[in-house]
Amino acid sequence: MIRFRARIATRAVTLVLVVASAALVAPSSAGPASAALDSGGRGPGARCLSDNGTDVARYFGLRGDAIWLNLQGQQPACLTVRRGTFARTHGWIAQEGSKAVYPADYTPVRREPIADFLSKLTEARYVISRDGVVEVERVVRGRALRSHATLGRFGDLFVAPDTTLVPGVTIGPDAPEWTSHELFDARRFPLGEHTIEIYWTLSARHCDGFAPDPVNNCLPAGESLSTSTAFTVVPR
Repeated sequence: MIRFRARIATRAVTLVLVVASAALVAPSSAGPASAALDSGGRGPGARCLSDNGTDVARYFGLRGDAIWLNLQGQQPACLTVRRGTFARTHGWIAQEGSKAVYPADYTPVRREPIADFLSKLTEARYVISRDGVVEVERVVRGRALRSHATLGRFGDLFVAPDTTLVPGVTIGPDAPEWTSHELFDARRFPLGEHTIEIYWTLSARHCDGFAPDPVNNCLPAGESLSTSTAFTVVPR
């Protein structure tokens, strides 16, 4: 289920955060920082709220700003960071194993689609640029990606169930959502607009289980662009 990715036109994100890896510690159903949030999922002074009103920085345990794309349009996208540490959050959502359907020519390695994805994700490459000039390029291997990742559910951050993000697909509140975040220092960048691209490398083809469409529901083996996002650095 590609939702945080450039296939969603200008939203440029391949939103398929997924589930299940023993290397990850699953949060409670309300998210890892639920105790610090009110009944609406908001924290005091929240700067970035997800589509369902959750404080994104608190959910992921971040102290700085977060880049977060609210694809459902219930809240503004979080695309502004202050001069300090900020995080690019990014992930994958897959279907629950008992409901998964696949293209006729595909057989998953793991029964749970999210586990299948995580077993094949070998690295992520982050590229930050300005006016076509690369400012930062960083490769993060699979183990490091998992060390600062969150395993949750679609309903933790999005309004569920959802039938709008992908035509013909319903995403339930319990669809597994896996999100990793990578920290950067905005003080390294001049004020103004920059672009951050994320490339994923998979050891083998992966399909998310939401629909038997090989174009919209599968990722190829090797490296591919997952998302390209413009963001703005502002004074602290």
